Amino acid sequence: MSGLDLRLIHARYDSVLKILKTENCSLAHAMESYGVARNTLRDFIGICELKILDKTKYKAITAMERDRSGKPAVKTIEKRCRAALSEYKAQARKFKEDGRLLPFFPSESFYKE
Repeated sequence: MSGLDLRLIHARYDSVLKILKTENCSLAHAMESYGVARNTLRDFIGICELKILDKTKYKAITAMERDRSGKPAVKTIEKRCRAALSEYKAQARKFKEDGRLLPFFPSESFYKE
């Protein structure tokens, strides 16, 4: 694979989500069970949530950033994904309530690029 590899970020998110579902526990317990800090998940949540909510838009953003700079910074992709998530607020809330996304409920400033 060339360029940026975001699989580890997605693996962490998916693993914590799986623990949350299977153990029917708190988010804090799920993160502790997996061994990941809250800030680690929170800092890259835009990348993970956009991929779940709209894989096509996620792929377009990551491709655009790769084309623009070759190997973009993860934080650049995160900012672009967060901005794109502003279009999915209602869907994201529903997914969080249904357990398809981690129950992080960010403030409005989260969606600013």
